[in-house]
Amino acid sequence: MDCEIRLAELSDVKDLAIVKKDIWESNLRGVYNDDVIDNFDYEKEERVFTSIINNEDIDLYCVIVEDKIVGYMDCGKPYQEFQDYVAEIGLLYLKKECQRQGIGEMLFQLARETFRSKGIDKFFISCNKYNLEAQKFYEKMGGKVICVDEDNFDDKRSVQIKYHYEV
Repeated sequence: MDCEIRLAELSDVKDLAIVKKDIWESNLRGVYNDDVIDNFDYEKEERVFTSIINNEDIDLYCVIVEDKIVGYMDCGKPYQEFQDYVAEIGLLYLKKECQRQGIGEMLFQLARETFRSKGIDKFFISCNKYNLEAQKFYEKMGGKVICVDEDNFDDKRSVQIKYHYEV
């Protein structure tokens, strides 16, 4: 699959929010509570993407196929402190039809190159504990489990597994 990966721009935030909702609908229904997906707040998500783009400590990349954003990844300073890590892949989402095409691997390579260029030798990524497909991918990318949250059946969104990677 031919794709372009580029830094996100402020003009992308509306499309990024739409893609996020589409991905939640196709990839995370059954993992996230239905009301969370059904009441998705596009304007809030546009503000979130705007703040990420404006954050000089984080790079947000768009994946574009046939002139449409089909996924995104951000990498940089962790959103929340975790152990002694100074870098994380904070978001990595791809539409279902674009998965298993090598794009996720390209994004991981881009994150590694970004971290290496900044002298960073390790990073982590958090994955929802109930998203088994994503876990398989992160393990295929060489991730080693370093932390597993306790179950919370009231809010499955909050339950994470953290993976460690060497750059």
